[in-house]
Amino acid sequence: MKAILVAIVLLVLVGVVAIANAPASLVPMALAEAEKRQLLAPNAPAISLVNLEGTVWDGQANETVITVAGEPLHLGVLRWQLDPLSLLDSSPVIHVQTQASEHAVQATVIAKANGDIRINDIEGRMPISLLEPWLPMLVKGDISFVFDHITVNPKQLLAIDGVVNVEYVDWLGGDYAMPLGSYMAQISLQDNNIHMDINDFSASLGMNGLLTVNPLSGAYQFDATLQARPGLAPEVAESIAWFGKRNNQGDIILKQRGRF
Repeated sequence: MKAILVAIVLLVLVGVVAIANAPASLVPMALAEAEKRQLLAPNAPAISLVNLEGTVWDGQANETVITVAGEPLHLGVLRWQLDPLSLLDSSPVIHVQTQASEHAVQATVIAKANGDIRINDIEGRMPISLLEPWLPMLVKGDISFVFDHITVNPKQLLAIDGVVNVEYVDWLGGDYAMPLGSYMAQISLQDNNIHMDINDFSASLGMNGLLTVNPLSGAYQFDATLQARPGLAPEVAESIAWFGKRNNQGDIILKQRGRF
């Protein structure tokens, strides 16, 4: 009997050691299995992890590519840490961080037992040009963002709360870069629509308005006021007149509808 108990203890120890040292190369296999079992949303971005190091619990991919709507987004190095104790209550907690030459993101991802995914403490920065595969951009600048949380399930966005700063924006519609200023958007989910309440920091091109986006259909509504202020290039002041109607104060009123 004693020999059997010793054998069981040794087997458990071997199992623990094997699990603790499970190689990071198992992560792509786990992602493929999750996709096969339809545990991910049908339109979830595809993730490619290359040149992996470390373990399942603490590892990194030296090249990470996320494909969104057919467009690849190169995130550079992806590092992760999986909290082993979080597995005991069926809510795995993963701390992730990406780092590339022009952008960086860090966040904490929690997989709930009911299938919801909650992403907490999201911080990052990136150039506006990174959005060009999905949105035509005639400006350059930097985007920094801080989100308290984002909650999703395979079918819909459940919650979002954060702030996005668009800094040092230059208009590229002419022969030279023309400064516009910096802007802030408070982002939240209201009536199942994403609301982006946009304000400026006394920018040369004043902008105050609300962008509403339906995350399921992509339909959007953008209502805003544009104001040419001292320091704004004349070319920009003339161009914005094409975007909407001018009110009695000389401001441009935007009312745009469409679908992303």
